[in-house]
Amino acid sequence: MKFPTRFGVGEVRGDQQVARQCYKTVMMDKGKEKALSVANMELRGDVEPERPQPVEEVLQVPLEKGNEGKIIQVGSQLGEVEKEELITFLRNNKDVFAWSTEEVPEISP
Repeated sequence: MKFPTRFGVGEVRGDQQVARQCYKTVMMDKGKEKALSVANMELRGDVEPERPQPVEEVLQVPLEKGNEGKIIQVGSQLGEVEKEELITFLRNNKDVFAWSTEEVPEISP
């Protein structure tokens, strides 16, 4: 098979016998149900999945000064300038946060 490339004409050669064998194998498996083997797993409802832990310590910062009910978490390893810029950005955009399902009318609780 020949095809254009930015350097000229490219060419790919294949083995027709192998291609026919592959096609035949695929067609023979068509319509057959495939079974996926699953390793023996115990599914117990009393085991809570382990929650991922932060990579670094986080600082808890109130989103609004004086309102301790709405807390955001900021990485403790940020530089002072980045930390202040991030907190200022989040506080300036606090109207996009949803703290309860009632604040998102399109989603049913």
